[in-house]
Amino acid sequence: MTSRVPTPRPTMTGRSLNQKVVALKARAIGTAALLTAMLTMPAATAAAADAAAAAGHPAPSLNWTACPFPDSPAGLQCASIQVPVDYAHPHGLKATITVDRLRASGAHPVGSLFFDPGGPGGSGTQFVYAESLGAHVFSAATREHFDVIGLDPRGVGLSSPVRCDPALLNRQVSLFPKDEGKFRRLVARNQALGRSCRRLTGPLLDHVDTVSAARDLEALRQALGEGKLNYLGLSYGSQLGATYAELFPDRIRTLALDGALDHSLSTVRLFKDESHAYEDSLNRFFDWCAQTPSCALHGTEVGRLFDTLVAAADHRPIPAPSCAKAGDCRPFVTGEDIRFAAQGLLLFPSRRNDLALALRQAEAGDASALTQPVATGPNDDNANGSQIAIECLDWTTPIRTLHDLQDLRRLGQAVAPRLGGASQSWTILTGCVGWPARVPNPPRPIKVRHAPTILITNATHDPSTAYPWALRLHRDLPSSVLVTRQGDGHTSYLAKGTSHTRDAIDSYLLTGRTPPPDTVYDD
Repeated sequence: MTSRVPTPRPTMTGRSLNQKVVALKARAIGTAALLTAMLTMPAATAAAADAAAAAGHPAPSLNWTACPFPDSPAGLQCASIQVPVDYAHPHGLKATITVDRLRASGAHPVGSLFFDPGGPGGSGTQFVYAESLGAHVFSAATREHFDVIGLDPRGVGLSSPVRCDPALLNRQVSLFPKDEGKFRRLVARNQALGRSCRRLTGPLLDHVDTVSAARDLEALRQALGEGKLNYLGLSYGSQLGATYAELFPDRIRTLALDGALDHSLSTVRLFKDESHAYEDSLNRFFDWCAQTPSCALHGTEVGRLFDTLVAAADHRPIPAPSCAKAGDCRPFVTGEDIRFAAQGLLLFPSRRNDLALALRQAEAGDASALTQPVATGPNDDNANGSQIAIECLDWTTPIRTLHDLQDLRRLGQAVAPRLGGASQSWTILTGCVGWPARVPNPPRPIKVRHAPTILITNATHDPSTAYPWALRLHRDLPSSVLVTRQGDGHTSYLAKGTSHTRDAIDSYLLTGRTPPPDTVYDD
């Protein structure tokens, strides 16, 4: 396992465009759905750094050119800027930050909208590229009124990437070690992986924290030269947006945070909340199957089937023949893999039956739909080190010994008896043990003053960003309005079909106006 939530990612070769977008969603916001955050410099120091960086150095402009994607249409443009690797040394080493853009379809656009799909490690340029090919990732209202700009944060995608040894990314170790030997193997893998990432990435590895990414976003806003920022951030993208609001509150026009991640939480509380939310969503899936004739497992005791598969796969891993043939995912699936993989398939209610089919196929001896991708190179699109590298700079882990891990495992079993705490947060707690970089941006309360109205949206039964996080983030952002979606699934903007919540996001981005406080939609 590669220190990420192992969402199932079949190969994209030969798949429909809609399937490719689903895979992108699962990678960017599901597992991801989770993380990182705020400010490390005191405000005075930050202001001084901004002034020093600007003195005698006018903001660069964006030079839009063709994008390096296969069959990229002429209407899709890409641009890059150079930013400091370390903002404390603005004249030192530089990193490249890349975005892509699709012009608004309407004759009178409001301006540009920066988009981050989450992760961390999700590529906004990939989403906008998919949109350019007709995937309809964005709503018609967004496309009509905004030039959509896909953001690849530092360390991700077309920006200066995190690179790691693929053999170490692919080295499978248990994230639930039961004895000292297996715990040492976990720590040794983390240490070796981190060292390889530092060797191949260079100094950037120590500076892929979210505060630095928020400063990059401000540099992009200045380079664009269109005035105040319009921003839509999903899941981890909400953390990036909240960080920007703390640093640059007076430079915001609209800031929509969909699927809230609260960086004021301790990593342990993060783990506890997410574990409960994920198990709640899994149990609701079991109920849905029992009540829905179209479920592929209707008439089956799905909870019992799930438990049986996990136990059997822990005893003898289930083959994944599609992966054995293609070579881009693991050829066998363990029970631990199944417990992690189901989270990705619960991100969107429209994929519930995909999970049912995956379980039915696994029962028949083919677990290909529940496997993990493997890295085919140091910066593979589907399996790379960007997510864990960012997470380990933004979140602390209290795990130092096997005893520490076992204490947290018991907590996971208490709040999520079926899953035992398997979740993206657990991959942070265990994946950052022994990571070679310090934590420059640990969790802390956010302080945002004098910002315009900020919109937060969250579902009550989100399997990845727990609803209590939205309540806390709303409390911590005095100018925010929280819109609650009574329902399932991770984030609301990318949901298919009629959605009052997505309409509220569109209206806010266009006008700056939100629904009344405490609005609840039953989408």
